[in-house]
Amino acid sequence: MLLETCLAIGGIAGAILAMKRWQIKKRDIKGDRKAAYLSRITNTTGDKPPNIIIVLCDDLGFGDIGCFGNASIKTPHVDILARHGMMFKNCNSSAPVCSPYRAGLLTGRYGIRGHVAGVFFPSGLLSLLISPFFYSRGMRGLSPDEITLAEVLERAGYATGMVGKWHLGDRRPHLPNDFGFNHFFGAHFSNDMVPYAIYRNRDVAIPAPADQDVLTQQLTKDAISFIDSSVRSGKPFFLYYAQPFPHDPLHASPAFRGKSLAGLYGDAVEELDWSIGEIIATLKHHGVFDNTMIIFTSDNGPWHEGNPGYQRGRKYLPFEGGSRVPMIACWPARIPPGTTCKSPCSHLDIFPTILSLLGIAPPQDRVIDGQDISPILSNPQIATNQHPYHYIPLKNAKAIRKGKWKYHSRHGSDNAAYFLLRPGPFLFDMEADPQEAYNLAMNHPDIAKELASELEQFNASLKKNQRGWILRA
Repeated sequence: MLLETCLAIGGIAGAILAMKRWQIKKRDIKGDRKAAYLSRITNTTGDKPPNIIIVLCDDLGFGDIGCFGNASIKTPHVDILARHGMMFKNCNSSAPVCSPYRAGLLTGRYGIRGHVAGVFFPSGLLSLLISPFFYSRGMRGLSPDEITLAEVLERAGYATGMVGKWHLGDRRPHLPNDFGFNHFFGAHFSNDMVPYAIYRNRDVAIPAPADQDVLTQQLTKDAISFIDSSVRSGKPFFLYYAQPFPHDPLHASPAFRGKSLAGLYGDAVEELDWSIGEIIATLKHHGVFDNTMIIFTSDNGPWHEGNPGYQRGRKYLPFEGGSRVPMIACWPARIPPGTTCKSPCSHLDIFPTILSLLGIAPPQDRVIDGQDISPILSNPQIATNQHPYHYIPLKNAKAIRKGKWKYHSRHGSDNAAYFLLRPGPFLFDMEADPQEAYNLAMNHPDIAKELASELEQFNASLKKNQRGWILRA
């Protein structure tokens, strides 16, 4: 009891100190630069830009859908996207865990740059105790000075909507409506956190505990409603559909429960596939399917259940099983159908790529960690794999990939993120050994040394300039 009391007092004291440090450092927030950048973005809707839909699954493994090799789970509608678009076989998550990943997806920057260094919990005593140790500067949401894709597209004349799991904070100024989404229907956190309520914009729409058995049905209905209203308005739209499944605990509606060959996990994925089918049907009904870019993917590898494919490791880990995820980009008006891209890419690339497609210059006052891969959308044979990708589970990079080589400074066992750490170095040839089974550090010491140096320099740069601000004269 004494130990728990001391920990609680220490946590509260740490939280108070963290909040005081944050108040002192308020001048670090570059809100003025953010406002100036957004004010320069002009309306692009006169050029008939594409509608944009990002369908993000939660903890869906690389091998959990049909077109990526799964024979037990039927995903005919996701497979339709693959037939009409491009499959990415070498796509890396921006982080192998929820909140940092979502920050990276929406900003093109590693989550740590926006003070997202861990998984956010509902506001309350637990969050208060954890924040000074687990979060950057004690923040409990995405930093308000981060620039999101929704904010850019809103300025460009898009209707912006989000449906599903947010997980970047549950209080102002960290809510979806604070980051460019005109419409929000969903939850602030993961479906294993309480109280689990569903919000419409800033108000509770479904009080806790929400019935998760029917959640996919409700989210689908709202996503379709947003598309309908956007098309009627004449505006292009951006829909961020962040599914809460197949994150644990698993749920499926009565219509799908017990129907798959992969248990409740498969039921949840098949219902998710149905949801995508409803969205495709809605787009075709309005005649906008061909000029809608749909990106289907997952935030990280599978957790308790799920299939990481042929890859080593699972969620949380810097192995490919935790970070390599399925991705499909479907845009019939632009992307060649039935194509496959094998070059390494990252979800960090989505932000700069969409901006490039719309002719919008990215922010110049901050590091954008992703790269523009729009040329790949016309020719998947174009290689962009010399851009280094860093694997950051929480606050520091644990691995780096450059070209075909991947270097780990150290790692844990395949199923334990924080235990049984082994010192490195570990070097893997990802073309010859995508399972990361054979350490080649002794065979190629120069390459291992080079990548170790790059990893060390990157972590040093984070320590020196975590936010990635670019100072100009």
